Amino acid sequence: MNINLKTNIMFKYLQIEWMKIKNYRVFQVFSILYLLGILLIIYIFYKVYLSFIAELQRAMTGANTEARDILGLFSSTNLPYTVCFWTSFLLYLPGMIIINLFINEVNFKTHRQNIIDGWKRETFIFTKISLIACISVAVMIMNFLAMVIMAQITDAQITTEAFVVSLYSFLQSFLYLMFALFLATLFRKSGIAIIVFFIYGLLLEWLLWWLVIKIHPSLPYFLPIQSSDSLIPFSSFRELYKNIPSAGVLLAVVCGYILLFITLAVRKYKYDDL
Repeated sequence: MNINLKTNIMFKYLQIEWMKIKNYRVFQVFSILYLLGILLIIYIFYKVYLSFIAELQRAMTGANTEARDILGLFSSTNLPYTVCFWTSFLLYLPGMIIINLFINEVNFKTHRQNIIDGWKRETFIFTKISLIACISVAVMIMNFLAMVIMAQITDAQITTEAFVVSLYSFLQSFLYLMFALFLATLFRKSGIAIIVFFIYGLLLEWLLWWLVIKIHPSLPYFLPIQSSDSLIPFSSFRELYKNIPSAGVLLAVVCGYILLFITLAVRKYKYDDL
């Protein structure tokens, strides 16, 4: 009964959160761009990849033959990894949404109204974390639908690997978005938080990669973003991921970082001035 009551309360909080954001223009635009981007990025890659293979075959044989998936990137086994690898580059879009949603409530003081209405600070921040969980589930579902669509296009089969990789994509998106929320609570300025979010993910962590790899070849896979990205290596090029830890170890690391970012975000918001 107690569990059901807490579930109903959290569901009501999420309903309130949905009422806040459903008419927010930035949320609508970025959500549409993300949904379209998931389908477009993998389809564009597929077409470019086939064109490259066709040109390569023509250069080697001189014959104008139909392009084949000679690298097996869209085979039944590799398709889930190919799809989720490319769609992961779009996770910065929902990350920007999370940062903007939180910073807007701080800037316009609407988070204070929630506290006045009887919410605890923990309730407010955990509602944001629950929203992140819901967005991560939506990302997972969209990735799986993209796998199904691409399987129809390429005549591949949806195997149990697709479900496993979909779960990996859920954890990956949850980690990205929790990192974004942590940066939002840390800086409380959308411009700074977004810049740090992009710079760390696209540049700084790669610099850290080259630094820590000199200490031990497996250490780069324990960096926050890289740990989740390594769960979804790029299909046939998995042999390039040298000294990579097992999936079980990476899962533990990813879950550890998620818990760390949750703890840091909650503590920062709980003890900061409103």
